[in-house]
Amino acid sequence: MLIGVGQVTNHPEKGATFESRPQPLDLMVEALTRAASDAGNERTVLEAIQEIVAIGSFTWHTNDPAMLVAERLGLGGVTTRLTPTGGNLPQRLVHESARRILAGEITTIAVVGSEAMNARALAHREQRKVDWVKQGDGVPKPPMLEADRIPFTKEEYDQGLTLPVEVYPLFENARRARLGWTLETQRERLGNLWANFARVATTNPFAWITTEPTPEMIASPSASNRMVAYPYTKLLVANLPVDMGASYVMTSYENALALGVARDLMVFPQSGADANDHWFISERPNLDQSPAMGALWSALKEFGTEADDLAHIDLYSCFPTVVQSACDVLGIDAFDASRVPTLTGGLTFAGGPGNNYVTHSIAAVVSALRADPTSQGLVTGLGWFSTKHSWGTYAATPPLRGFRWRDAQSDVDALPVCRFGVLEGDVVVETYTVSHDRNGEASRLIVAARNKEGLRTWCHSTDAELMKRAETEEIIGEHATLNAGILSL
Repeated sequence: MLIGVGQVTNHPEKGATFESRPQPLDLMVEALTRAASDAGNERTVLEAIQEIVAIGSFTWHTNDPAMLVAERLGLGGVTTRLTPTGGNLPQRLVHESARRILAGEITTIAVVGSEAMNARALAHREQRKVDWVKQGDGVPKPPMLEADRIPFTKEEYDQGLTLPVEVYPLFENARRARLGWTLETQRERLGNLWANFARVATTNPFAWITTEPTPEMIASPSASNRMVAYPYTKLLVANLPVDMGASYVMTSYENALALGVARDLMVFPQSGADANDHWFISERPNLDQSPAMGALWSALKEFGTEADDLAHIDLYSCFPTVVQSACDVLGIDAFDASRVPTLTGGLTFAGGPGNNYVTHSIAAVVSALRADPTSQGLVTGLGWFSTKHSWGTYAATPPLRGFRWRDAQSDVDALPVCRFGVLEGDVVVETYTVSHDRNGEASRLIVAARNKEGLRTWCHSTDAELMKRAETEEIIGEHATLNAGILSL
């Protein structure tokens, strides 16, 4: 069960400098201290922790961050671990920790992470070195939760698919074409969806952005809201430059009682499931759908969960397309303003602290269930390019049949794989995006295309007129010609 959660959001004051901002270690220590205090007896809970798992940071690279947290808190004899890249990993760790606790392998475990990308941006602006605490090479790296893997093929990388912000718009535009939306309808829908999330963020005391922009302000490019990768403006993508930390502590019911944790603070994982979609996006037959999400939801339903029973939902929301995909799987309306599927406000407005966002989701669902103890909650996480998925349910009461978990990977692996390769000649545009530079200028049209045999390939163009056309009229389904990876329409 979860007995304590802690969140920290450290907004910069006007005129803030790098020197005035917290380090990632500071944020982690504060978050874990808050989680222990939240359980009712800060020092007793901290000293009960046997293992600390650090969520891998995008901005702070040291051999064993969990060891530094333990040392700062004066905790001896603590086992430490570290995660690789993956926004699903905080939720996956709930599943793993619950199973280990039930098996008697461990009694109390803490998960903690942070990002200080806002502080790092200040350092770059001031042209000074980021001198955060760092261990020497003599400190061994702890065991990793799992091995890190390269998330893209050489062909994908060569055509400009290097970051999530260049990949998820491909999914979004494929969805638009499948649903038969116009470009204007898509823009309106995305603005409405994210405006609902922004409204929730105004009620979240830990949100990074608490203003409530209109749908038009969110989805339309402007001087303060540049186009990032069509159709996504800055206010439609994860907000990474934040200084935030979050943590949770898990233990057994018996140990919670021994630690003096009040019954009304206990929140119980009910069920969970994990799986990856086909690892490379080139392999996925339908780019706007996630078979892994479907497999996870099927597993949770087999365990007795129904969408109508979920009063508190936080769907991973790095980009609007993944919220829509999850809602499709759940059978709920992503655009329903009366049932917004976030507790935090999402990664744009609550903040997108790298791999650690879902730790904030978990803290939010724990708070919601404590206030509404007869209800159920769902948290979803994903990593890389909608690749790694972890879904879990929660309640304030113990599960009747014990915590249940499923590895759904075999369900996904049994599904068809798309063939792909390097092509020349005639193709049909499958989906695309137009990436923009930091000044908002279009820089590259990135296209997935198919030949008549259904083989997928990647190509691009930097032709200014073609990039402009792709943002003003539908080109999906258009016939095109490829020559050495360059697309012509």
